Amino acid sequence: MKKEMGLYVIAAASGVSVWVALCAVSGRREAWDSSLYFTLGIPALCVIAACLAFIQPERPWRWSIIPTFSQAAWMILSQGLGNLLPIGLVFFAILSVPPLIAAWIGAAIRSWTKS
Repeated sequence: MKKEMGLYVIAAASGVSVWVALCAVSGRREAWDSSLYFTLGIPALCVIAACLAFIQPERPWRWSIIPTFSQAAWMILSQGLGNLLPIGLVFFAILSVPPLIAAWIGAAIRSWTKS
């Protein structure tokens, strides 16, 4: 249980770190306003999700949801609720699909190497 909690913290912190780093580098208020989010941020989230799913392959979907929605939580905490919040949450859900696929691949690799 302790290992799993640590992975949850890593997942959330890495999602927020990607968001904050891309905001700082791009000078944008929101990371997804920069093309760097799609060329660096999403691939970084995919690597994170795949690695976490490899470490803990049960329910790999959570390793895509936690980093992506921790970014949503950070955006809400740092900028407040906006009138586009519902659309933003839908967009975050869509953005969690590539990391979800990566997490499934990471879990599958773990099961193949374990056999």
